[in-house]
Amino acid sequence: MTARDANGGTWYMLRWGRDFAPRPATATDPVPPALDASLFWDDDRATLELLPKPPARPIAPLPGLAVEPGGAVYRVAPESGTLLARDCDGTERPIPCESHVLARPAGLALDRRGLLYVADPAARRVVVLLPDDGSVRDVLASGLREPVDVAVSPAGRIYVADRAAGAIVIFNARHTRRGRFAARNAEGLPATPRPIAVMVDADGTVLVADASHPRLLRFTALGEPLADVQLPSALATLGDAERDLGSRLAAGAAPADALLALYGDTMPSFAAGTCARVGECAPPVTRRDGATRLAAVHRALRLLRLRLGRAFQSFGTFTSAALDSGTLDTTWHRIDVDADIPGGSSLLLQTWTENDLAAFTAGPERWTAPLDERGRPVPVTGALPEQLVQSEPGRYLRLRLTVISDGSTTPSVRALRVIYPRVSYLDLLPRVYRRDAEGARFLERFLALFERRLTGIEDRYERFSIELDPDAAPADVLDWLASLINLTFDPSWPVERRRALVAAAMELYRARGTPAGLARYVEIYTGIAPVILERFLERPARAALLGRAGSPGAGGLPTAPPSAALPPDEQLYAEYAHRFTVLVYLLDPCDAEALLPVVDRIVELNKPAHTVHALRAIYPDARVGVQSSLGLDFVLGGRDAAGTRLGGCPVPGEPQPHPAILGHTSVLGERRPGYLRERELGL
Repeated sequence: MTARDANGGTWYMLRWGRDFAPRPATATDPVPPALDASLFWDDDRATLELLPKPPARPIAPLPGLAVEPGGAVYRVAPESGTLLARDCDGTERPIPCESHVLARPAGLALDRRGLLYVADPAARRVVVLLPDDGSVRDVLASGLREPVDVAVSPAGRIYVADRAAGAIVIFNARHTRRGRFAARNAEGLPATPRPIAVMVDADGTVLVADASHPRLLRFTALGEPLADVQLPSALATLGDAERDLGSRLAAGAAPADALLALYGDTMPSFAAGTCARVGECAPPVTRRDGATRLAAVHRALRLLRLRLGRAFQSFGTFTSAALDSGTLDTTWHRIDVDADIPGGSSLLLQTWTENDLAAFTAGPERWTAPLDERGRPVPVTGALPEQLVQSEPGRYLRLRLTVISDGSTTPSVRALRVIYPRVSYLDLLPRVYRRDAEGARFLERFLALFERRLTGIEDRYERFSIELDPDAAPADVLDWLASLINLTFDPSWPVERRRALVAAAMELYRARGTPAGLARYVEIYTGIAPVILERFLERPARAALLGRAGSPGAGGLPTAPPSAALPPDEQLYAEYAHRFTVLVYLLDPCDAEALLPVVDRIVELNKPAHTVHALRAIYPDARVGVQSSLGLDFVLGGRDAAGTRLGGCPVPGEPQPHPAILGHTSVLGERRPGYLRERELGL
């Protein structure tokens, strides 16, 4: 993508997946971009990053922990691998009552019916228990290989993290399997998924932690991949009370006290025990429902205890396609980098320029970069996110970006902007400063430091000038411009008409209250200039009185009741004075309902306060005696359609009448013999 700055400098912007995607060379594209296998472009987050690397030891699943809103805590003891229930009085008891029901319990979850779901990877199933007596109510085993965690959504869906299968298996509230999805994101990462934790986010999406992926995978409720989430970002969504809950439970506080501190008087409640038949309980419908609270507590407990691997590849290189300036011996200016560069990582930029495109594939590589006093390339940092191009002038430029990390983190590159040609302040100095080629080269680069700052200021001035232009201002800025001149738009105004109104505002203010000003305002909105008829122009020269010589006694004489307050002449003036009619031209009668109220408001706000107005909609019809004033309300024409509709607006879904086409299906007068045959032959 290319653009221009205030000094006429142009740039290429590399910010889309196609700019970074590697592809083979072809005859029409001999120098395509290249990307190391250790780097990947994340389309959802629009960033170029190092690939995560499996940790030396895969992250193990969390020991099971579930908290009931009533205050009971269910946990898996790491030392013994048994499932324990701690009641409100602080005593713990093992469950279930029957022996050999659980082989090696792992993740736990509760639903709104009070059922406890226990993932048992050794037995390849999820056991559904009634915590009150430890009895088994159901078993979920369809297609499971190593279930290590389980979560229940407020809607009743049950998500099981199957580590060996690398998938999340979905069951409904009746414990019937409803599908599965691979636990990898849209980029196909991790290559070998091993989910170890699953939870339901506040917006209904599913969060999955993987044993070897540094971020939380995120999916829709049905398993469509979404953008990954950083663990710190997910933790930031927790409130202080939810964080306090985790610390209270870790410190051995009574769960009822911890939950009371979290929810206060909004402590949820849900039906203890099960329904008459499994799955018959209705999904939650209120904000205080226990299912929503259970999912929130489940998510908070997972996030507060979760530790993800943070291992990344240590090195990766991206090489751009050949960028064409269109001019031989172009002096390329600088490269701006939009990136997050955390500690322990860095970016290096190198460039290579040629006048001949074939030299990139035939000749030796000639990469150059700024060097420090020890001859080492100067890295790009957050404090210095740009670099002057050091290569010699040339029409084409290739850019090489090297991403380096100590393995604990990765830079996130969002965009690269390559600016050309160099706007040199050296051109403004006398030629004596160019005598020494090396000195001129240094001075040009030194002055570029000031050029960048000043060009940025000039860009701001230019952007401000553009935003003051109604024809170029963004839509949100347009509303601000209108407020400066005391204009407020009706919601029905399209953006194009808003721009025209702001541009004509000064003209309209000068002509406000005049027929020309009203006509121009209405024309901006409707697109067709109206006609304004002032009633005083239609007033007779004098009043017609019966019985007076020279007055007509019949014919088209309008009569009116006499007025005791005004004599006939003054009454005549009062009936015609300060009144006018606006003829509004509309192409379609169906537009009248939306347009006429807005036109009426325009006229009402801009006419002289002492005047009275009326609106008359004029359509492209010709009706003798009704619309018969040539040049005013007599319009010949119709809709641009294959046929002629005779009145009315189309009703969606209803069959339309057969079009009547004058001279083809409709003929005025008698049709002579052979007419249709002549039409077919083109006679």
